[in-house]
Amino acid sequence: MNLDTETLVLDLRSLSGGVNTGTFEIPMKSVSWSLDEAEPADDAGTLHLSVDLEEGTVICIGRFDASFITPCARCLQPVRFNVSEGILRKYTWVPDPSDHEDIELIPDTGFLDLLCAVREAVVLSMPGKPLCSADCPGIDYN
Repeated sequence: MNLDTETLVLDLRSLSGGVNTGTFEIPMKSVSWSLDEAEPADDAGTLHLSVDLEEGTVICIGRFDASFITPCARCLQPVRFNVSEGILRKYTWVPDPSDHEDIELIPDTGFLDLLCAVREAVVLSMPGKPLCSADCPGIDYN
């Protein structure tokens, strides 16, 4: 299985029929995360990926593990949070109008962009009100 670890684009031509698995070290600072309130805390993260290639569909199941930094909601100092979130996406070449699942179309390029699925895992792991400590007094104006 061939995954570009900087763009998180999967080469579908590198897959065999059935289940394909791989573990990838992601160079966190090279990926265009496009997150307003978070940035990578470490140089590397890990993506565990299982891709089931069937006739007409691709099912991606995995787990993304990494650390990010976001500002404290009170004092704006950096707060580290860990991401250990599951990923599940189903893709198809031909949409079925009777299928009520949220299934994304596979582009004709032969490549599948997984960045949105991994970014979603990061967003789901972000704390709602990140605090550097439970008793953070907030911004000191003195």
